[in-house]
Amino acid sequence: MFGKIRENKRKDDRQIGRADIYLIAFFLLLALGSLAWLAVSREDSQTLRISYDGQRIVDVSLAQALVQNTAGEDKGEAHYCLLLYSEEGASCQWYRTRPDLPSLVLEGDSYNLLAVSGECVWMEAADCRDQICVNHRPITSGGESIICLPHRLVVEIVGGADSEIPDRMAKKESTSKIVPKEGRYDHETDG
Repeated sequence: MFGKIRENKRKDDRQIGRADIYLIAFFLLLALGSLAWLAVSREDSQTLRISYDGQRIVDVSLAQALVQNTAGEDKGEAHYCLLLYSEEGASCQWYRTRPDLPSLVLEGDSYNLLAVSGECVWMEAADCRDQICVNHRPITSGGESIICLPHRLVVEIVGGADSEIPDRMAKKESTSKIVPKEGRYDHETDG
């Protein structure tokens, strides 16, 4: 008799109750709502920022940088920004097709060729010797960047859902400065 009661109680414990179903549905709706909010808030609010030697060259909305057809649909083609460096500074020229670099880059000038397609931004070509920027993976979301140290170039995506929250550590003025010892820093060697 007691064995039958225990067996029936175990069967009742394994069944999902109405409250469990409501709880699962609530969390599923909450997750779907969060994903929808992230997708909507991220769209059109991201900006591609290109800086040379700490100075902004151009800020352009990623939505504007995309190649679109007459119906306003993304064609999936890349849009290119040719960054030219001369003694006067840096310049950015946009092209709808990949430009012919030998005809556009003057002798003695340096260049980077940036490509934008869909939500991806990548460095297509550069004349720096290490090619780290060219081999960098494409960037797709706010806070990611591609840096070309030889050309002192920073390409970053800024904006999105959390762009209004300032980074207090970055904004804070530093009172301490690194002072070189005898013309070099501690970690530098002759080797």
